[in-house]
This record gives sequence, structure tokens and C-alpha cells, in this order.
Amino acid sequence: MVPWLRRLLAVALVLAVAGSVMAATRNLRPRPALLEGALQEVLAPLSGVTARMARGAGEIGRTLATLGRLEAENQTLREELERLRGVEAQVRQLERENRQLEELLGLKQARPDAVLAARVSGRTPDRWYQEIILDQGSADGVRPGMVAVVPGGVVGRVVSVTPHSARVLLITDPESGIGALIGRSGEAGVAYGRGGDLPQLVMTLFAASADVKVGDDVVTSGLGPVFPPGLPIGTVTSVGRDPTGLGIQVTVEPSAPLNRLAAVLLLEPARQGEAP
Repeated sequence: MVPWLRRLLAVALVLAVAGSVMAATRNLRPRPALLEGALQEVLAPLSGVTARMARGAGEIGRTLATLGRLEAENQTLREELERLRGVEAQVRQLERENRQLEELLGLKQARPDAVLAARVSGRTPDRWYQEIILDQGSADGVRPGMVAVVPGGVVGRVVSVTPHSARVLLITDPESGIGALIGRSGEAGVAYGRGGDLPQLVMTLFAASADVKVGDDVVTSGLGPVFPPGLPIGTVTSVGRDPTGLGIQVTVEPSAPLNRLAAVLLLEPARQGEAP
């Protein structure tokens, strides 16, 4: 408290005490003393100020109590809002998964080589575009060499299984080679995953003067023991020369949404019984 305010309050307290004493002894004196009259003149406005200060202090106390209650209510509302946002995110995720499962069901009915659908149960952060883990295994009929697809296109192939899980090597892994065709021109080649954090493939065409353009669709050729023909792989995004400078190499963006897979459909390999 500042010094002048402290002195003012001390003077007011002394005057208030003096006024109380005079009021208590008023009946003992025939008439008010001169000092008493002066004090009454001084204390009259002071009493009004004091009363107003007391009322103001009470209002401030009530205001602070209201603010405290409102802050607590706001905190409760904020926590409830965060909870509802979490629930909304879960609902959206379930809706996406349900849509994918419905699409997979339609795809399964259209393909005679379809075996079963499996949910994606795990991914490795540093191998996000290299592999996924499924919640179905050998006990459910899953075998190495099966092809994982979604309505958008080919995802990869099963490379290992346990009784209740399976590991799928994605087409974007450098070890995943696929016989491929340019859909528009029929030019053939082999597509490999680029690896790393890029969901891309690199396709080397067999013909040195192959007819290929940016925007061309790329599909599986069926050459090889694993991938059936005609499965969408992706779209050509760039055309250049291969590292030797003799052939043509193109970059392919996958058509399957490899970054947000919830479930896949497993197909029999192109040639059953052969190792991948």
C-alpha cells in the first residue's frame, strides 16, 4: 500500500473512533461541544465514502466469486469440447474404414481369385511405404505370395505369415519388382519401389524408344509368378533416361492410397504354388 493511502486510512480510523466516543457520551453532556460539531461535519462525508467503499468491496468480492465460477465452468466446457473432438475423430476414422470395407466387399465379389479381406493392424514408422502388417495369418488361410489390393490398385504381396498375422511388402519398397505395362501403348517394363519417404515407383521400359507420356496409366503385365495382369499400379509423372542413358525410365505415382490403408483384399498369386 502506498504511504499516503496508509496515512489517510489512519486519520479516518482515528476520526471514526473519536466520533464513536462522542456519540456514546452525548447524553452525558447538555449540548454538543464545538469539537463534536466539527467532527460531525468531517465524518458525515467520510461515513458516506466508507459505506460506499464497503459496498464496493462486497461487490468486488461477489464479482471475483462469479469470475472464479465462470472460469471453472469454462475449463469444464473446454475439457468436454476436447473429448468431443476426440470422439468425432474416432467416428471419422470408423467411417473411412467402413467405406473401405464396403468397397473391398464389392471388389471381392467381382474377382474370382479373391480369398479374404484383412485389416491393417500395424505399420513401422521408418518403413511407412515399405510394409504393412495384417490381422489375418496362416490360421485364416493367408499364404506367402498372395497379392494385396484395394479398389484403387495393387498394394503389395505377402512375404511372411504367422498364425494370426501377415507382413505385406508394399510396391513402393525397392525389393518389390513388378512386371508392368503402359496402358495406352502396351509398352512393357519392370517397376520397382523408390523407397524412403517417397510413395513412388521407378519403371524401366524394355524398348529404348518406348511410347510413354506423362499421365499414362501403368498396370501389371502378368509376367512373373505373383501379380495377376491388369491391376492398376499408378500414373506416370515424369519421363527420362535410365542411368545408362540407353533406355527410358519413368516415375510412377501409385494409384492405391498407400498412406491411409485400413484394409486390403488378398488375391491368389498369378501362378499358385510358385514361390514369390
